[in-house]
Amino acid sequence: MTSSESEIDIAPATDAEVSAEPESPRRMDLEVAITDVGPCKKHLKITIPRGEIDRQLDDSLNRLRREAAIPGFRPGRAPRQLFIKRFRKELSEEVKTTLLTNSLKQVDEDYKLEPMAQPRLDVGAIDLPDEGTMDFEMDIEVRPQFSLPDYKALTVRRPIVEFTDVDVDKQVARFLGRYGQIVPKLEGTAELGDYLTASVTFLAADGRVLSEHPELQFRIPAELRFQDGSSPRFGEILTGASVGETRDVEATLGSVVVDPELRSATITLRVEVKDLKCMRLPETNEAFLKTIGFDDLEELRSVVRRALERRIETESRQIMRRQIMDGILKATPFDLPMDLVAREEQNTVARLVGQLRQEGISDQDIRAQSAQIRANAHESTLRTFKEFLILAKIAEAEDVKVEDDDVELEIQSIANRTDESPRRVRARLEKENSLESLAEKILDQKVIDRILGYATFEDFAVAKTSLDEDIETLDQSAVPPPESTAAEPDAPAAQS
Repeated sequence: MTSSESEIDIAPATDAEVSAEPESPRRMDLEVAITDVGPCKKHLKITIPRGEIDRQLDDSLNRLRREAAIPGFRPGRAPRQLFIKRFRKELSEEVKTTLLTNSLKQVDEDYKLEPMAQPRLDVGAIDLPDEGTMDFEMDIEVRPQFSLPDYKALTVRRPIVEFTDVDVDKQVARFLGRYGQIVPKLEGTAELGDYLTASVTFLAADGRVLSEHPELQFRIPAELRFQDGSSPRFGEILTGASVGETRDVEATLGSVVVDPELRSATITLRVEVKDLKCMRLPETNEAFLKTIGFDDLEELRSVVRRALERRIETESRQIMRRQIMDGILKATPFDLPMDLVAREEQNTVARLVGQLRQEGISDQDIRAQSAQIRANAHESTLRTFKEFLILAKIAEAEDVKVEDDDVELEIQSIANRTDESPRRVRARLEKENSLESLAEKILDQKVIDRILGYATFEDFAVAKTSLDEDIETLDQSAVPPPESTAAEPDAPAAQS
């Protein structure tokens, strides 16, 4: 926003403002022309007649004369023309701002436009005329209008997830990997979980080199992700590779790649293996376990088991929520203002990553999921906006609200998951301006709970869950940003 551009708040006045100004703004005789200029976007042309300008000029002049002091005159006694000459600039700015603010509030009340963001006006470019009318134009993004489908008669497939001692063992080994040692692999070929030093080249379908990374170090996962795409079969293709061998792996780019021809395109990762290492886990004796806060191995397994139970519960809820919203979105088509969606894409990434952190997800899992979130930020933002509008409308219909106690309970829950004090969690959320997002999340949960209360359930066994996921994320992109014209040394890839 430039220094001359301002936002005009058209929200209703607060109680404090009403008490400070007992009388509501007088209704003005405005000329308003509204035209549709795109999905959920309207163009306003507002004309304020000369009579309204003169009346506001008199009102502002009288008020300023009572408050301002001119040497040699008591307050309110200075001649009108002398006062106008002395305070012309201040008077003009007050009259213009008051007219703009009151006219926009009146238009909002009369036409119920429901803007999704505060209208932006280049106030400095609008002149207060000495004669004639005052005219200004603006575009506003408005809330879409839609009817809700029947959300009280849904059949929801409820996932039933069971995990075994083998799953617990895998998660215990993953946890112990934090304290393990990466050592050279002197015998054998590449396996899942080994650590790879490799030259990685990203190639387009026509063989064109998109980017080259001469030396990356990372763990071999089942699925490899990078900042603008992923390779789901990476581990399968790399298993069995020897030092000095080169293998090609198929990958898919995300939808946020700058080059439109490459969006969602299939590309090739050419991987030349230069070195292999493996993880040596620590010996789980009593002395070691006590250093990391556990009395014995069974206590560690018990903590891991409880974490798995919470994780599966969260995943099951996400699966049911996705079903509900898929059905409602399909039955409720409407457009959104694309400019607003584009502006919110970065906020979507930050919000979704913040939610993962609040759930107590590990940093490695957050890295894996955040790369995918960034790669699909546009679609995520579009869906998030539509879900928010639909759930808000259901909340209104069902009289579902977020109370202060709801927020406190959620803060306590976050504190339990992240091993922080509730006061520290609240301070962090306030510093990050995330309390509003937290309230939106709580409203989302309460509305979904209300919908689930009406639903009929069909149980089914889940064949694959995130317990089976093995994902590693690189800091590199297949398609570098346009400004990255010179080759720069690669930063080491993050290791688990």
